Amino acid sequence: MLGSVAVQRVNAALGFRPDGHSLESQIALRFAEAQDDLEMGKTLPKFLLQEDQPLVLALGAHTVNIPTGFARADDERPISYVISGSNRPKFLQQKRIYKDALDAYASSDFNTTGFKVYVIRNLVIDFIINAPSSTTFTWNYYKYADAFALGSENQWLAHKSAKWWLIGEAGAKIAADLRDVNAKAIFDEMRQKGRAATFGDILAREDESGPLVMGADL
Repeated sequence: MLGSVAVQRVNAALGFRPDGHSLESQIALRFAEAQDDLEMGKTLPKFLLQEDQPLVLALGAHTVNIPTGFARADDERPISYVISGSNRPKFLQQKRIYKDALDAYASSDFNTTGFKVYVIRNLVIDFIINAPSSTTFTWNYYKYADAFALGSENQWLAHKSAKWWLIGEAGAKIAADLRDVNAKAIFDEMRQKGRAATFGDILAREDESGPLVMGADL
């Protein structure tokens, strides 16, 4: 769905107000705000997940730039690499505190042992020790969707159910601005159904792969 079509859907739920055309720019701004809100949520939808992405650490370096659009790491798939002579990946442990990552290496083997840990800093991923050779790591991470635009379809609007979640969130914002209680109720229902359907896809996939664990994150 193009951004312009999503804006038209919001305008329709507002009852095609006489000032609807002049509202389009404000509605577009609410879409951008709603997308920001959703992408700051505790649980991100799987369509934002970038799977099996490479990270190339150059010879003699210990950091790699964080990819453009990086939102957060996928805790289920930490960074790994394949040791020479093996076909099985070695998974590294992510440390939240830089000092803990340094302490993972004894002073005697600081530059002679294989990679053990990493820290995600503001601009780089730090593997602590210098690479003895160019090394390719693999990981999963969540990436922010493309910005909302009238003339294009981003990842939210391309998803079958998430687009209704986003439309509902944006519509609820503009309806609140207009003090339009009836439209707000329409958008509230739309975003609730869209959210449930979006995460219903995740639950369905988990049901296929095994039983759910009570208390586990989506």
